[in-house]
Amino acid sequence: MVQFKNNSPLPLPILQQFSAINLVDSTVIALPDNMAAEFPGCGGDGPQASVKIQLKFEFLHGNLSQIVLQAGKEPDQNYEAYLTEIQAGSLNINDLGYFVLANLETIDQEQEAYYISRYLFGTSILTSAEKSINLGAILKKATRQPFEQEILLGAKKKLPCRLICIPLPQEVADRRRQKAKEKARSQGKTPSKEYLALLDWLIFVTNVPQEMLSIEQVALLYRIRWQIELVFKLWKSYCRLDHIQGLRRERVLFELYTKMIGIILTQFLVAPLRLPHGAWANRELSFFKVRAIFQRFALELMRSLPRLDGLAAVLTKIFERIERFGLKQKRIKQPNVCHALALASVVYVLEFDIDQNIELPTLLA
Repeated sequence: MVQFKNNSPLPLPILQQFSAINLVDSTVIALPDNMAAEFPGCGGDGPQASVKIQLKFEFLHGNLSQIVLQAGKEPDQNYEAYLTEIQAGSLNINDLGYFVLANLETIDQEQEAYYISRYLFGTSILTSAEKSINLGAILKKATRQPFEQEILLGAKKKLPCRLICIPLPQEVADRRRQKAKEKARSQGKTPSKEYLALLDWLIFVTNVPQEMLSIEQVALLYRIRWQIELVFKLWKSYCRLDHIQGLRRERVLFELYTKMIGIILTQFLVAPLRLPHGAWANRELSFFKVRAIFQRFALELMRSLPRLDGLAAVLTKIFERIERFGLKQKRIKQPNVCHALALASVVYVLEFDIDQNIELPTLLA
């Protein structure tokens, strides 16, 4: 994977204060039942055999920095390989499936890096004087305004961090409660009233200092986590990674690995083009269009491989075509995540008086 890493970060000052932006998540691919001994699935109504692909997506530079194949039944909380390659000064954003206090401690104290995570219900929180905090009671009395508090996370670990609470619109909170009830019902459980009450709020824990990210900026950067979901959607919808043909183990693994090689190469090629017209253009790549462009040039690209100059010429044509025809339409009502980060970067630069070459008139227009 080292050979396929881009070194040019997104031109967004709010992100460039970190050495990297690491997103970790997994997706599961069903396999033929005869592979259950090697890749056991989760059982129940799911496939008897499946492979779980653990991915670390480095968003700042657009790199697929770590890909690990596991048995489908392996829980995400047991996955720790991503901790071995965390850069000092990086920001790490994972979902609740990876919430482990020991891992947050490793990121903070051993790797000297940062994390943003949603709060896992039931995790003990203490004041700086090590007195227990009843989060439900605090939120019940709180006004409907974002607020934060310095806490110690975990009764034993006592990790110093910021607890950030942001109220949600009533309709959003009601949808979250409905989903929580449906999920609990499917598992034969009943969610507690305390847990349902907390769903009125977005609750984060982070060790990023306030002078680096405000409450609103923490919430904005957590939105980046959904970019890894878009990566998985690309893998399955456009690369058909979840449509594995054949039954023989060798045939199945050959197809799986071949598709993954193509995915890695494509990501490497298109990562520098994620903002082809600058951070302020409110445009982003359409991977559906990019896929169609690569398909059109596939034969020409294959024929150019023996000669470096020929390969460079074909790639130049592909990149020019992507810049002209490979972008989504500009959003009018809601900016894409990169444009939202560009807007936040302007505020960040102005607040901290950072010397950055940002074209404010272009942005504000």
